[in-house]
Amino acid sequence: MGKAPSSAALSHLSTLANGLTVFRGLLAVPLLLVLQWGWGWWAWWLLVCGAATDGVDGWLARCGGGGSPWGARLDPLCDKLLLLAPLLWLAGRSAGAIDAGISPIPTPLWAIWLLLAREFLVTEWRSRHPHGAPARWSGKLKTVTQFLCFGFLLWPGPAQALTAAAGGGLFWVALAMAWLSGIHYIKSSLS
Repeated sequence: MGKAPSSAALSHLSTLANGLTVFRGLLAVPLLLVLQWGWGWWAWWLLVCGAATDGVDGWLARCGGGGSPWGARLDPLCDKLLLLAPLLWLAGRSAGAIDAGISPIPTPLWAIWLLLAREFLVTEWRSRHPHGAPARWSGKLKTVTQFLCFGFLLWPGPAQALTAAAGGGLFWVALAMAWLSGIHYIKSSLS
């Protein structure tokens, strides 16, 4: 059998994982800007890069011995920051403030508000736990569904009407999953 990784190597993996997490959160600003400017391919690729870092940073953290308490708190926050960019863009589009020509699917403002409300409630709940509270599979599945939803909605290439319809359908699935996972988080804290 091979030697176990040194503590320095494990620490390096954890630091790299945290760096990718921060990078994902920072991608929200350019993503929102390119959405506003109507640069569809840039928006789509920034979202895909952000989604990929979500998987890679988790894998690196597990390889590095489970990550850090700081990373456990930061990861869901950076997910929310990145996913808020297309959500805010959709809200602006639904209100008629933006017409970038990327997605033809209107999204009601009340539905966007419900998704934002859930994110803030779960973030507040997590902040009460000393290490950020572990992510549950229902929450992880919700995040994956949101990334898929926005990936389809932002797709600027061929068959845009089809991908936008798929993204619009996934928005409602993501909204339902968001509230179901949010209720699950809160119920588990009460028991």
